[in-house]
Amino acid sequence: MSRISGKLKGLSLDRLETLSQVLAGGGISRAAGGEANRQSQFSRQIAELEGWFGVELMDRSVSPSRPTAEAARIVREVDQFLRELEWIRAQAAVGRRTVVFGAGERMIRNYLVPWAARHRSDSVRLVFRNLTSSGVRAELNAGRIDVGILRVERCPAGFGTHPLKPIPMCLLLPEALAASRKTWKWKDLAGVPLVLMEGGGSFHRFAAERSAAAGVDLDAAVLCSSWSQIAECMGLCHCGGFLPRDMERAFPTGLRRVALADLADYQDHFAVAWSQPDPGKRPELHRTLTQLGVPSTLLRV
Repeated sequence: MSRISGKLKGLSLDRLETLSQVLAGGGISRAAGGEANRQSQFSRQIAELEGWFGVELMDRSVSPSRPTAEAARIVREVDQFLRELEWIRAQAAVGRRTVVFGAGERMIRNYLVPWAARHRSDSVRLVFRNLTSSGVRAELNAGRIDVGILRVERCPAGFGTHPLKPIPMCLLLPEALAASRKTWKWKDLAGVPLVLMEGGGSFHRFAAERSAAAGVDLDAAVLCSSWSQIAECMGLCHCGGFLPRDMERAFPTGLRRVALADLADYQDHFAVAWSQPDPGKRPELHRTLTQLGVPSTLLRV
């Protein structure tokens, strides 16, 4: 401990906070708000930091002087360090270590909640945030969530990823209608009222291509904006429709799953994504990811 204290002599959080303010303000004068005494104090503290780090933190070749790239790098590293300290303090206070997930409503309900029921721990608090794919990417990059679940092609570059089991799609039809044929083909769906997803998602495009190839237009009796809405509407309206296999617990009663030619060609591919260094620093995150099926070899930095 004495060796560490010796290395930190001359460094203080006050000086580092000053550097952060100067960087945010674009210079000492602006950060000091025009106060002469404060400006003098900031100049002295920056000079002391320059002596400690051994680098120039202000570019004095221009007037007014402005922070250097080294100053910006130091502030970024210090901000990260302070966030980690705050996380440690918060965890010590509450007793549980928190792991924050970001995912869409479908994956939270049909994947994360059943998973949490199998792996609940008294030492870990799980937080599930309902986010769009763009939101998951943004929150991962900002470090505000620990684990993201999103489509494979949407995973951000530079993050650890591991694919989940592919999810097939199912066709469900009212019982009497389902029993009216031994086999179903896309052309047989002509005139069958269906609840479908609005917009141009990947399955929407797949279904449009297959039905067009069969020479039929799917009868969209109702359009919804989420799979959970589709499942509810199918049950209440007693209409057929397509649902992902992972929603099997929510399949409406009174409808039967039927095999449809070539439907097995479509699968949803999701992945777990996380910041590469984090599992090595946080045992609870490492354990959570392994429980999600991520091999330990992928968690080594």
